[in-house]
Amino acid sequence: MILSEYVAINLSGEQNNMIIEVYSPEPDPLPGGDFRCKVRIQALNIDEFAYGVDALQAYCLSVKLLKIRLDEKQQEGWQFYFPGHLDHAIDFNDGYF
Repeated sequence: MILSEYVAINLSGEQNNMIIEVYSPEPDPLPGGDFRCKVRIQALNIDEFAYGVDALQAYCLSVKLLKIRLDEKQQEGWQFYFPGHLDHAIDFNDGYF
């Protein structure tokens, strides 16, 4: 599992510690031979799977899913920061993510 910590601030100015969890790919328990990779951000009520034909595709699509969900939150007015660096918000649409 990959864990990353951030600070999320909502429209009301409420500050939340946010841990992004991306789990290792695993075989999908449903028949068909696909794989899945879980993405969880408890502070934002996100707990979803990304699916792929193999482990690598499931992982890559989990990163894409993560970007989509964080972009949705940014458009709702949420701002994200690295812990200890609340002077510069992270834009998850930048190329480094």
